[in-house]
Amino acid sequence: MKKLARRVVRFKGLTLGLDVHKDFIEYCVLDKKGDESNSGRIGSSEKELRKLLAELKPRGAVQACLEACGCFIWIFDLLVEELRREQVHVGQPSRIHVIANSMEKNDANDAWWLSYLLYEGRLPECFVAEGELLNLRIASRELRSYTDLRGDLLRRFKSHLAQAGKKVPKNWHTSKVRRDEAEKVIEEVKGERQQALKALFKQIQKMTRQMRHWRERVETLSKHLPEVKTLTQEIPGIGVVLGGSIVAELGSPKRFHSAKAYAKATGLTPGYRESGGKSSRTKITRQGSAQARWAFTRAIVSCLKCKRGEGEQIKRWVLRRSEHKPKKLIIVAAARKLAEGVWRLFAYGEAFDLVKAFPVKCASA
Repeated sequence: MKKLARRVVRFKGLTLGLDVHKDFIEYCVLDKKGDESNSGRIGSSEKELRKLLAELKPRGAVQACLEACGCFIWIFDLLVEELRREQVHVGQPSRIHVIANSMEKNDANDAWWLSYLLYEGRLPECFVAEGELLNLRIASRELRSYTDLRGDLLRRFKSHLAQAGKKVPKNWHTSKVRRDEAEKVIEEVKGERQQALKALFKQIQKMTRQMRHWRERVETLSKHLPEVKTLTQEIPGIGVVLGGSIVAELGSPKRFHSAKAYAKATGLTPGYRESGGKSSRTKITRQGSAQARWAFTRAIVSCLKCKRGEGEQIKRWVLRRSEHKPKKLIIVAAARKLAEGVWRLFAYGEAFDLVKAFPVKCASA
């Protein structure tokens, strides 16, 4: 069970809880003693939110909180503009169990619980990317989205060719010469399957152009972040794209108090259940950034393709342990070790020790 490790310092002012929706915002205000001062509902517009804040600010300092959702960014930016950044808090919805698991759930109750948890100093907060980190996060997520879309299209393209008994050169979409050869193969197919292949061919080309654009944006935005440069130089398997995704999703590793806490933010750590003096481990929690989890696992997959260099050490470690356990399970374990190594790199300035993290006996030994 988690316990409150630090003493709560009461905020000497008003506490505003906002339950944000697409068409309206439910709010609740607590005074200095934690009693409900006023509550209500306003339209989800900049004008009405500014009006509410203008009514509260003359009564003293104001701190505000809201849940991270699909339409909270503009509200967060407005609150930061009107209040100080230190007085704006964003809760992690999946960890606010008193709201998610409530048997009497409604908008008014949600707004009250948000304000009360912030007042008590028990609001589980999430990381909000700002400025360059926000731009990098958007670019990296778009790049991954188009990559996944192109992957689905390529599988469909390959399936149609297999049904027709045809083959195209490997990685045909990366070279003009190979693309020309693929078009010739498509012309050999007859009927509606040919039309389907032509449509897929055009969509794959479009996705490739989008990927190229967003990759350039990620590389440009990453140049201004020294954390990304450090990751690409010190951690095997991590390039500019993966490094940019990790930094944009998790921010500075120094925000976390330990390597385990940093790894837990990726959702790569296993859960556990303990009862009656007995404990057992469960699957990985997946409670954290899915994008960061993808980036660390992709770094391990990249190492599996290495034939020399630092990535080969990780490859041999994964293959050795895959002899007795499922390979996917070992890849996740390796990704978790990589995440812990990233935290030590930034928190202690400790170089990533491959031999210590991934010990494997030499073949000659």
